Amino acid sequence: MLCLVLTWVGLLKDFPATMPVLWFSFSAAISIAYSILHFSSKRKKASVEFLFSITLLFAGIIAALNLAWLKPVYFPLVISASAFYGWQTVVPLSFLVMLLRLKALFVNETFLEEIAFSASLLLTAVISSAILDIFRPETPSSSEKEKGKDYTALKTIKHTATAMPETDTELIDSPELLGVSHYFASLLKTDEEIKELLLTIKHAVFANSVNFFMPYQNGFMLRCSTEEKGDIIVTGKGIIAECFKTKKVFYSGEINESISEIGYIKNSKISSVLAVSVMDGYALTGVLTADSSIYHAFSEPVRNTVQMFASHLVRIIERERIYPKLKRDYNGLKILNEESAKLVSSLNLNVIAEKLCEGAEKIASSHAFFFMVSGKQFELIHHTGSISGNKTAFDLKGTFINMAVENRQPIYMADMKDYRASVLPFSAGNIRSIFVIPLIYESKLLGLFVMSFEKADFLDTFQIELLKVMCNQAATSIANAKLHAEIEKLATTDGLTGLFNHRVFQEKLSEELKKLSRYSEPSSLLLADIDFFKKINDTYGHPAGDFVLKEVSKIIREAIRDIDIPARYGGEEFAAILPRTDSKGAMNIAERLRKAVMSGSFSSDTSSLRVTLSIGIATTPLDAKTKEELIEKADNALYYAKHNGRNRSVLWSEIKN
Repeated sequence: MLCLVLTWVGLLKDFPATMPVLWFSFSAAISIAYSILHFSSKRKKASVEFLFSITLLFAGIIAALNLAWLKPVYFPLVISASAFYGWQTVVPLSFLVMLLRLKALFVNETFLEEIAFSASLLLTAVISSAILDIFRPETPSSSEKEKGKDYTALKTIKHTATAMPETDTELIDSPELLGVSHYFASLLKTDEEIKELLLTIKHAVFANSVNFFMPYQNGFMLRCSTEEKGDIIVTGKGIIAECFKTKKVFYSGEINESISEIGYIKNSKISSVLAVSVMDGYALTGVLTADSSIYHAFSEPVRNTVQMFASHLVRIIERERIYPKLKRDYNGLKILNEESAKLVSSLNLNVIAEKLCEGAEKIASSHAFFFMVSGKQFELIHHTGSISGNKTAFDLKGTFINMAVENRQPIYMADMKDYRASVLPFSAGNIRSIFVIPLIYESKLLGLFVMSFEKADFLDTFQIELLKVMCNQAATSIANAKLHAEIEKLATTDGLTGLFNHRVFQEKLSEELKKLSRYSEPSSLLLADIDFFKKINDTYGHPAGDFVLKEVSKIIREAIRDIDIPARYGGEEFAAILPRTDSKGAMNIAERLRKAVMSGSFSSDTSSLRVTLSIGIATTPLDAKTKEELIEKADNALYYAKHNGRNRSVLWSEIKN
């Protein structure tokens, strides 16, 4: 008895939640010990202690999993115990169950609720014991047989309430969700659980059969029964159909030929029938029936008992409905979490667009298109569908998706069968339904995400919300990528000319010389200086000088190749790294650049300017081995050009002697 007290004290101190291994091991050991004592004495000893130890385990599971809504199951447990134990056992057991709720009793918000719960449980124990003692068979063989059935039913209920079988948890990784997954997985075999409940009702109210009917098309069907398959034949209409229509309880203690049909037939005689509507709030889930060959078999307390079991049946059906939704919702949230993580892992706009389209396809299999705002047009960055033509920049005016741009709101059209205008700015196959989300960050439109499908109504509300969240994350990632690009541009380019600055020039030249050491190819360096630039500033002012610098920068970008690297070296000096170019090739590029500047038009607001360049050229490894030597030789060649007539290109190799 001391061990039971210790287990009870541990329950009150929340040991099932804080120290589950220790508490459940100790509690299980006590339960096993009392069960051995109880059954070895042919159930003559320790019946209360045995039942209380089982109830303690059940209470521990409720506490550990925080399933307070399961506490009404104590009622069927007490009623089931009444079916094969006398009031001397059941009434003390109901008092002990009250002790399990002792902690909740002292919470102000639930005090009255717990008092009402305890009183109802005690009253149920007294009533069920009294009723079942009256109808309990007196012959030993019959009594033992009924008790054996009742014990099997009670054992099944306890097993259902406490067991948590293994399940497929590969999609649920977190410890918090693991327990929920195991719990709901234990309820997947709903039909077996319903039948176990029906068997318990059958033995508790001494019915010949108990059946559960559910709506089917315009009538109803037999979902589960205590009888063998084929013993119950559904005829439709009758009492059960009326229950489905009126959602009321029906009872008749005298079934005869004059009464309307029940709604099903069976081999044995039916003299009494009870039909209870199983309600989930205001929604009808089904009809629970109990029948007997005895007239007036079901008294009012018995009918109330069946209604109480019906409420438990509602929870079983509800769990059956909830589990697939829980699994789907969790899978969707997991996809959202994984794909959102991919979005924030990159600062490349093309990668973000690709990951967004891929993630969206995992949520809803369809074609995805991502447009980025580019001035007054939209550039198609990435898509997973087939489109006509090679054009990438589009004006969306006149298309359906432009409504999302103008309204700055997502648009979902479930069926576009009657829509005649253009949906997309290009042909993309047959589109029956479409979802458009504008990507907005801090009130600024960044892009447009579109999903299309060839069938109507391809998205549900949950998928739409997931896609909205993902697009919000994508908008943040795109804004971060653009900000990073702007910062990187400020850090690497010259603000006036847009060319690489001196620091980046030094880094690029070092990288090029490292490549040279691996491939043994020549590379050249141009250093160019604007002739008489100080005179331009002094004569026409610094704005005119800035204008000349910008125009010369444009000519340099146009004159050199795509693989060449231009930079502003400092002041009016420019540099260009020419990879895989010998001195002859470098001279050709330098002359093309010099002539383009000399023939260019530099017209300011007040006058037309003539601008020329002096260019020095050095080549590695012929002229220099290191970066410093290469810059020095090119600078010396530039010095020679400026002091020997200007407006000319000079190779270091021609003047080194």
